[in-house]
Amino acid sequence: MKKRILSSLLLSIVMVTMVSAQSLHEDEFAVVYHMPLTQLAVTIEYDEVTVAPGPFYLYAERYLGTKDVVQEPQTRYEVTTIRMAPHTIADPNRSFNVLPGIDQQLLSLTSEGMLYGYNVPTPSVVPAEAIATELPKAITNDLMPLMEEQLVASSIAKMAEGAAKQIYHIRETRMNILAGDVEHVPADGMSMQLVLNELDKREKALAELFIGTKNVVHHSYTIYYTPNNDVKDVVIARVSRFAGVVANEDLSGEPIRLTLKGQRQELLPMEFEETKKKVQAPSQIYYNLPGSADITLQFAGKTVAQAKYIIAQYGVAVPLAKNIFTTKQLPKIYFNTQTGNILSIQK
Repeated sequence: MKKRILSSLLLSIVMVTMVSAQSLHEDEFAVVYHMPLTQLAVTIEYDEVTVAPGPFYLYAERYLGTKDVVQEPQTRYEVTTIRMAPHTIADPNRSFNVLPGIDQQLLSLTSEGMLYGYNVPTPSVVPAEAIATELPKAITNDLMPLMEEQLVASSIAKMAEGAAKQIYHIRETRMNILAGDVEHVPADGMSMQLVLNELDKREKALAELFIGTKNVVHHSYTIYYTPNNDVKDVVIARVSRFAGVVANEDLSGEPIRLTLKGQRQELLPMEFEETKKKVQAPSQIYYNLPGSADITLQFAGKTVAQAKYIIAQYGVAVPLAKNIFTTKQLPKIYFNTQTGNILSIQK
C-alpha cells in the first residue's frame, strides 16, 4: 500500500485524474505546479470633473469683473496617466506534475501554485492590506455664506450685491492685516497665517456663488491583457470625455491601442536532441526559458507607454537533469516566479 503521508516540507499534495504534462492513473498522488503566465496590466488614471453654476453667475461680470464663470452643470472625464506593467498569474494550460519521490518532497510552491524553489524554505504569504476609500463629499450651495442682511434681501440682484460687498470687505481686511493697519494685530506669524487662511476660505466660498463650483474625483481602472500573438493597433479600452472608461465597442470613447511584437523562445529539433543527450535522464522538474515582447500603447494619437517585457508563455519548458538530485548534498534551487527561469543553483 502506497504511503500517503509525505514529508512536512511538501507544500501540497493533490489527487488528480488528468494533467497536461503527463498522464496519471486515478488515485495517483502528485504535486501539480504551473508555469507562470505574463499579463499586461494597463492602468488608466482619470479625473471626473463636475462643475455647477453659482446662484449669482449672471452678476459675476458686474460685481467681480469676470466672464469666466460656470453657466450650466457639466461632468467631464479627463485622462491623467496611462501606464503598463507586467502581471503574473499561474498558466492553466502549462501544468506539470511530480510523482512521490525525492524530487517531490522538497519542492516549494507559491500560493498560486508556481515553482518557488527546491530544498529551500517555503515562501511566506503576506496578507494584503485593506484599502479604505473615502467617498467624495458633494458640494452644495444650499447654505450660502451670506450675512443676515443679504439673506433677507428682496431680490437675487440685491443678494448678489451684498455678497460682492462681503468679498470686497474681506480683501480690504486682508490688506490691512498685512500692512499692520488694524486695531488687534495677530500675536505671531502662526496666528496671522490662521487668520489669513480663514479669510481666504470665506472669500472662496463667496466667490463660488458667482463663478460656480468644481469638484474632482480621481478614478483608477486596470485592464489585464494576455499576450498570445503579435498584434498591431488593437483596441484594448476606450475612454469617453462624457462617461469615463466605456466598452471597446462604444465609439464615443477615444481608443487605447496596443501593438505587440513577440520574440518566442524556441529549441530547434537539432538543439532539442542535443539537450536530451546532455540531460541524459531528465527529472520531473521543469523550468521555463521565457521569451519577450516589444509593446507600445497609444492614446489620442500619442505614444503613452513603450517597453520590452519578458513574456513567460513565449518560452519553452526544459527539464532539470535527474542526477543533480541524487548527490549526497542536495542542491538549493531558486526559481523566478515571474518568468519560470532558474535564479540560482547552490550546492
